[in-house]
Amino acid sequence: MFPGGLSWAKEVLSFEDCVRLLRQNNAELLSAEENYKSLQSQVRSYYSSYLPQISANLGYQKGETTATDTEGYTASLSATQNIFNGFADSAKISEAEGKLKVAEANLKTVKAKLSYDLKSAFVGTLYAQDSIKLSKSILQRRTENLNMVELRFQSGRENKGSLLLSRANLKQAQLDSLKAEHALDNSRSALIRVLGLNPEDQIEVSGSFPQSLPPKELPSFVDLVEKTPERLQAQGQIQTAAGVLQESTSGFLPTLNVSGAIGKRGVDFFPEEDTWNVGASLSWSLFSGGRDYFSRKSAFSQKLVAENNWRNLRLDMIAQLKLSYLGFVEAVEELKVSDSFVEAGTVRAEIGRSKYNNGLLTFDDWDRIENDLITYQKNQILKKRDRAVAEAGWEKTQGTGVLE
Repeated sequence: MFPGGLSWAKEVLSFEDCVRLLRQNNAELLSAEENYKSLQSQVRSYYSSYLPQISANLGYQKGETTATDTEGYTASLSATQNIFNGFADSAKISEAEGKLKVAEANLKTVKAKLSYDLKSAFVGTLYAQDSIKLSKSILQRRTENLNMVELRFQSGRENKGSLLLSRANLKQAQLDSLKAEHALDNSRSALIRVLGLNPEDQIEVSGSFPQSLPPKELPSFVDLVEKTPERLQAQGQIQTAAGVLQESTSGFLPTLNVSGAIGKRGVDFFPEEDTWNVGASLSWSLFSGGRDYFSRKSAFSQKLVAENNWRNLRLDMIAQLKLSYLGFVEAVEELKVSDSFVEAGTVRAEIGRSKYNNGLLTFDDWDRIENDLITYQKNQILKKRDRAVAEAGWEKTQGTGVLE
């Protein structure tokens, strides 16, 4: 049994099964999700600086001097509140929120990547399974063709070269069938890796995943790039750098804290004598040896680095989006063309076989028609795979997919 309650020996995985297993088991996805949750908690922790810090204390003291002995108990409740610290608290929160955006962008990127990996591995396994079916069909067709040529050769109506070529075609079909089996093993291994399962598990897949068509009108890649994880990551990096810059500025400003405490003291437990105190403190660093100045200068440069990195990445992402979209459009059209060739090749092969069997077509012409059909059929399942991978690539570039 594998996670989710299915048995590899009895069950065939649908695409929905694969999505569920990926969410449950993929270590890369689970790691990105936990990293995001960790930074969420970290952001919340920084808000504590806006609230008073309260503590309770219970003490016992005993001492001796040359004149007297001292002994007593104390119990107190104290609170400290920062009023102003040069905006360092808000800067730390802004910095943490920027890091949270980076973690969110990383999570979106991981999900888009794994969605692409899953679709590629799933359709790769389907392609390998279809290749096995096709290779068996071709093997049967080549066997029947060889039998037909052997009969004609034995009756003196065909030459030995045609017989030898037919045998070679059969051997090629047997080799293609073996390669298809190996390709299926490799595809299964890739899918098992994405799903986070045991490498020794035996799986099969069935069905397909939902497919879509590319937009009829050319999309605005400038608008699309603003919705990508890369844009969110850049925003987070810029915000983080801005927070560090603001925090570095706080070194030039004063810090104000207020505190207060109430309690009891006495020689017996529990003490009964009331005590209280309140206070305020204002501190201002007048000179830090240039540390604050150079820290701010460094932070300002890092903010410019983050902004310019996004300017450069933005142009690259626009180009990638356009390239991915055009690849998707071409893959859809290539599959349509391939379907047309298979349809035409099937009809031609039926006619050619009949003509050759009746002596109305030479072996060379008939063999060419047979080879064309086999090529068209192999190309068709390849184009089906390419079309699915191109769609997955278009989604990945946008930062979307089945794991949103």
